[in-house]
Amino acid sequence: MAFPQDPLGAEPEFLIDGVWVGVSEYALTRDTITHKRGRSGEGRSVDPASCSLALKSPDGLWSPRNPRSPYFGKIGRNTPMRLSVRAGQQRLLLPTESPTARATTPSATALNIAGNLDARIEVTLLNWQSGVEVELFGKYLTTGNQRSWQLSVGGAGGLSLRASTDGNSVASFLSTALVPVPPSGRLALRVTRDNATGITTFYTAPSISGTWVQLGTPITLPTGAIFASTAPLTVGDIDTLNFSGPSGSVHAAELRNGVGGTLVADVDFTAPAIGSTSFVDATGLTWTLSGGAAISNKRMRFVGEYSDWPPRWSGGGRLITVDGEGAGILRRLNESKGRLQSTLRRRIPAYTPVAYWPMEEGSDATQAYSPIAGVRPVRASGLDWAADDTLPGSSPLPVVQVGASFAATVPPAAAGSWQMELVYNLDAMPVAPTTLFEVRSTGTARRVRARVATNQVTVDGLDADDVQLFTSSTTAPQFTGAWARLQIRAVQSGGNTTYSVRWIVIGGAGFAASSTVAAVPGYVTGIRSEFGTGLDGLRFGHVAVFTPNTDTPFNGADQGFAAETAGARLRRLSGEEGLPILVTGVLGEQAQMGPQRPGTLMEQVEQAAAADGGILVEDREQLGLRYRSRASQYNQTPALTLPYASRGLTGLEPTDDDRGAVTNDVIVNRIGGSSGRAELLTGVLSVQDPPDGIGRYESSLDLNLWSDGQTDPMAHWLMHVATWDEARYPTITIRLHRAPSLIPAILDLSEGDLVRITDLPDFLPPGPLDLLVVGWTERPGVRTWEIDLVCQPAGPWRVGTWDADRYDTAGTALASGVSSSATALSVTTALGPRWTVQAADWPFDVLVSGEQMTVTAVSGVGATQSMTVARAVNGVVKSHSAGAPVVLYQPLIRAL
Repeated sequence: MAFPQDPLGAEPEFLIDGVWVGVSEYALTRDTITHKRGRSGEGRSVDPASCSLALKSPDGLWSPRNPRSPYFGKIGRNTPMRLSVRAGQQRLLLPTESPTARATTPSATALNIAGNLDARIEVTLLNWQSGVEVELFGKYLTTGNQRSWQLSVGGAGGLSLRASTDGNSVASFLSTALVPVPPSGRLALRVTRDNATGITTFYTAPSISGTWVQLGTPITLPTGAIFASTAPLTVGDIDTLNFSGPSGSVHAAELRNGVGGTLVADVDFTAPAIGSTSFVDATGLTWTLSGGAAISNKRMRFVGEYSDWPPRWSGGGRLITVDGEGAGILRRLNESKGRLQSTLRRRIPAYTPVAYWPMEEGSDATQAYSPIAGVRPVRASGLDWAADDTLPGSSPLPVVQVGASFAATVPPAAAGSWQMELVYNLDAMPVAPTTLFEVRSTGTARRVRARVATNQVTVDGLDADDVQLFTSSTTAPQFTGAWARLQIRAVQSGGNTTYSVRWIVIGGAGFAASSTVAAVPGYVTGIRSEFGTGLDGLRFGHVAVFTPNTDTPFNGADQGFAAETAGARLRRLSGEEGLPILVTGVLGEQAQMGPQRPGTLMEQVEQAAAADGGILVEDREQLGLRYRSRASQYNQTPALTLPYASRGLTGLEPTDDDRGAVTNDVIVNRIGGSSGRAELLTGVLSVQDPPDGIGRYESSLDLNLWSDGQTDPMAHWLMHVATWDEARYPTITIRLHRAPSLIPAILDLSEGDLVRITDLPDFLPPGPLDLLVVGWTERPGVRTWEIDLVCQPAGPWRVGTWDADRYDTAGTALASGVSSSATALSVTTALGPRWTVQAADWPFDVLVSGEQMTVTAVSGVGATQSMTVARAVNGVVKSHSAGAPVVLYQPLIRAL
């Protein structure tokens, strides 16, 4: 490819009055723009992305305080900024700022699928996990009863198919598994539907050409042929369907009549010329772009906020410049010290309670406030505030003292079914029946009480004259001795109402006592308790009233969402905080976390990343974050392979300095739990004093893990990575202007990807050299474009796979010396199992003093065995002395 395609290698833009305003090369005062992102080394934390610019500012054009500038009042602190390049492969671009972007082709007879449906699309999305449904592909209009079928990414992250057999009624089902988003964000999706059985199956693949992997289990939709509508076939936002349009790129789409059947639409969006607005696909269909969609090779390299506009000028003011820096979202997030409240406090208001009192006041409180507008504080006495901090989903709650009381007023609401709910912990039941809590209402039962006594729970109701209307009792298994949820409910059904007391042990089972009578529930006016004899020591809080009744608000939040995976926590925080966080990898393969306790947003996000051991970085295409799971970095194929002598490759300078890279004694402390420890006791990087090792290099980490059993494996994994005996190549530089063919691969490169350098010269250890990219600095200029890749060894991330790798012995050495050409080795195994003598297990490779050999046969069953080998596999030719260690070239390493 030619480079550069235009004079400037990158285009900075600022968001001014809702429009992205580009900065031409003539407004830049230097040849390069410096952009940094990712980590600066092998540390665990990520550095905020940054982008430095120097702008010409004639007459104070870029001065936010200059009233003569057309940008006066429109730029300033944290002005949105982005940096893009126009390079690499074009595709259908669906910009974030264009929610109705789409490509369509008119309805045609061939597009009305008479046989079974088979629809496929290959996308790179920014909003895989937006929390709302994202429309992708379909032939579907909600007007005029012209619904056929439509494929979406569901709000929870699965795939969804809508299908209609009559154009009006629609069956819609979600995949039983979430989409495993790859680190690149690029994935092909497929759905098939059998008309005769209604069986619908979802698939994913690396590209639209396959290989397809089933997503979850098949689901069943109503049978019958899909309706032949007049709706256009659409890629992108579906007109009249009011969900979210996709943001990102579409590479290709196919529609087939029959599973694996005849192609009736086959559009390759990488084929049309850049800037095309209409084109013909491989089946002869004409496609038209609208709503801001474009065929473009524009690739975003940085999205952030430009906060500093310092003016500089020459003595006579002939050259005025602004030399400042944009920063990614992490800078602002790191500076924010606002603590996220408890998970219950954050969760319950989202379900629009009529009234809610968290009861999380400080130790000197005299009342409990409500975060719900119009709800008065609770009057309470005799409470020891902030005395119990044992509920994972809450900040400290009060403890009832002798003579305590509680009275809360609930504002009017619509009459009908209602529910009062709270969390509590009661060590033992009172001996005599005692009112725990009482709900007052405008209904037939003006007072509904939950009374408790030894091994008994009662719900009863009294009318306006204090005449008992009903009573029902049950035994009380698990009512005491643990945190639980108490519900007093009134559920209306026609002219009857069922009144109940329900208690749900947090993380356990639920029980109830109920009574159904002819009554109307009315609405709740107040909640009271005099906390009679035997209730002192009761801990309680998060008192809420809902109408209608619901079980959802407390679920999971009462445990602080303990046991959710790191990725699930990041996705939940993303939705709660409105911060885009794209989580890649399979959620089920990520570490489970302990409860989410109050802390800043970044503390919560970093806890999740640290618990799993993956990579957290800023998203280069939107103002947000990306998380790449630890497991997604195992056993990668190279994203970029470069011979050592490649044009444009430079900066390969190894270092063996152990500062900051080696830790051979690792302690992992589970927050609120136990610890695990891993020490490297033998070897060149062990804790032994030199020359037997390097001495002790200690580290201690506090991780929010779900169980104590996670600490020891995590400590060993971290020690394994930090004691990998290989030279470090902290930075490699690629001059893209000298090797423009590498630009597409560089544009697709993500943190955590594997880069392989081959054909190393003889003065370096034998290759290939495998490196993980953890960050980079790039300098696109007028005629140059350089990128410095920040790297760490990839070797530790090559882990064992079932039926492919094998265990090493505990200690094997040459029984006698061998020449540089000998093909027979005599080896003695002092510890552990012997080498396999099964022919089916050959060949395998061993390493002897730096020389790689392929073992083609083994004989002997004693401690001393004979090996037949092929020599110098890695180019090392040398003789070896007796006692030289013999180890597997690629020993099995168990993944965390």
